[in-house]
Amino acid sequence: EIDRGTRHAAASIIEGKRATYYGIGAALARIAEGVLKDRRSILTVSAPTPDYGVSLSLPRIVGAQGILSTLHPHLTEDEQQKLDKSAEVLRGFKDKLEL
Repeated sequence: EIDRGTRHAAASIIEGKRATYYGIGAALARIAEGVLKDRRSILTVSAPTPDYGVSLSLPRIVGAQGILSTLHPHLTEDEQQKLDKSAEVLRGFKDKLEL
């Protein structure tokens, strides 16, 4: 469901607002509010993820000190394989850029 919602979010925003930059602005405002007001909100944000060797967007608790912890939702075997593959692709680009 999350995958489907994410893939179709832009179309939904364009249908309602005629542009996607409202969605980007709203997401950034929510992250900023979480930090500035120490909301300790659960937000999907990208950060270095040592288990994978690259930055990934995962659910994380965000507060005044930044990312306080990462939540690791239960994934099906297929979902885990896709996450592993995504990390592998990112590591490949990271290696090519010599980062």
